[in-house]
Amino acid sequence: MYRVSHFVTRFALCLLAGVALALVWANLGPRSYSDFVEWRLMDGLVGYPNPDALDGMGRTLTMQYLSGGVLMALFFLVLGKELWEALALRHGALHGRHAIAPAIAALAGAALPVALYRVLPGDLAAYGAAPGAGWPVPMASDVVLTYVAGRWVFGSGHPALRFLLIMTILDDLLGLLTAGAAFPVEALHPAWLGLSFGAALAAYLLFNLLPHRLAAANPASPAAHFLHRRLGLWPFALAGIVSWFGFQQAGLMPALGLLPIVPALPHADRAFGIFAEAEEVLADPLNRLAHLLVLPVCAALFLFGLTHGGVEFTAAGPVSWTVTAAMLIGKPLGVVAGGLVGARLVGGGLPEGMRAADLVRVGLLAAIGLTVPLFAVGASLPGGALQAAAKLGLLAAGALALVLLAMIRRVGAQR
Repeated sequence: MYRVSHFVTRFALCLLAGVALALVWANLGPRSYSDFVEWRLMDGLVGYPNPDALDGMGRTLTMQYLSGGVLMALFFLVLGKELWEALALRHGALHGRHAIAPAIAALAGAALPVALYRVLPGDLAAYGAAPGAGWPVPMASDVVLTYVAGRWVFGSGHPALRFLLIMTILDDLLGLLTAGAAFPVEALHPAWLGLSFGAALAAYLLFNLLPHRLAAANPASPAAHFLHRRLGLWPFALAGIVSWFGFQQAGLMPALGLLPIVPALPHADRAFGIFAEAEEVLADPLNRLAHLLVLPVCAALFLFGLTHGGVEFTAAGPVSWTVTAAMLIGKPLGVVAGGLVGARLVGGGLPEGMRAADLVRVGLLAAIGLTVPLFAVGASLPGGALQAAAKLGLLAAGALALVLLAMIRRVGAQR
């Protein structure tokens, strides 16, 4: 059994603090809250496309874009690091048969809510939206919030937490990639992705592979020492900036822009588990970067919650209940069905000590979604009342899921 690092709980608290403040602010002072979210910080190379940008570079950086498009890239870098280790390293959580059940549960837990959302009457036409608009909204969950709630439900050492973490990371990245590809931020220019992957490849060849080869040929090589010790993480930070810029210019979600550099960073030889506490003592560049990003990611999550989580409660409408139903019904059904298929029919098996009945609680936990679903709201729905209604649906789904989990927990305790 491994222990999950305490910084995951910090991430959840920062996100919740931002959302709570946003809800209070949006309902007590909606005008000032809207002014803050749309605060025009600067015109230049970074921001959303704006033909009225003052300096002629065509982009405007707002507070909402800064939090969602720029700073949240650090959070998804941390998620990408965990996914890369799970896939590529020895003893990774996504190696072997035990990865089958959470992977199929993630796919089914994303597909069934989308199907349910599309058949339920959301009255999208009343908002001036096309039929089926916003279908990526119920796809994803929330890694940090589901983990904290999962600790309350299962206890800190339950094997279902490992299953939950693997599933929600896959679920979140799948949801973000789908929303970004189906609803690009602007007109697509795929050639710019060459800049992103070129920067990642150059960083790998020059500052990972080359010093490794030099050190293998001569352990005392001054060139290897300079590349490893003196330059440290700076070349990878520069490659990350270039990669992020390439994603922005390509028209894709810039929050994904740091993911290409994850495989380029030197890393440990084996994985210790998703968000494993043991990784806090590792000194390889990939883990050092993750340690350095803990406080910036906390700040990014707080600001993201503050700029994306505010909504007036009076905005509730039919689409709110559609989103709630898709999350609260579709997620648990998809997770249970996918988990059982993976565990029994395909033969992946559940983690030792996890029962099939635990999948119901895992499915309800997966109905708690903020970060990636809020990205999907902004990408796939027209602004204004429709986005506000969808956000309320997400909040209602999470609250009702916690109520149901509390009831299940109480019944279990009585038994």
